Amino acid sequence: MRKRLAILGSTGSIGTQTLEVIGKNPGLFEVIALTANNNVHLLADQIRQFRPEVAVIGNEDKYSTLKELLPESPSRLMPVPKPLKLLPEWMALTW
Repeated sequence: MRKRLAILGSTGSIGTQTLEVIGKNPGLFEVIALTANNNVHLLADQIRQFRPEVAVIGNEDKYSTLKELLPESPSRLMPVPKPLKLLPEWMALTW
C-alpha cells in the first residue's frame, strides 16, 4: 500500500526535493495534494507529473493562469480561500 502524501509548498526547495524522492519511488508514494503560493508554471508541471487529487495556488491572481495551463486536468484546482473552507471536509474523506 502506497503512502498518500500532501506536499505543502511543492515549488519551494524542500517541496521540489521531496517530489524528486517521490518520483524515484512511485511504488511507495502517492501525491494526493500539492500547494504553492506563486510559482504557477512549476506547479502546473508538478500536477502533470504527479496527478494529485487536489492542487492549490495561494496567490488568487495566479488561479486563472493555472486553469489556463491545465484546461483538462483531472486534478481539482483551487485558489486558497475555497480550500481553506473545505479542508475539514476533505481531510475527513481522505484520511
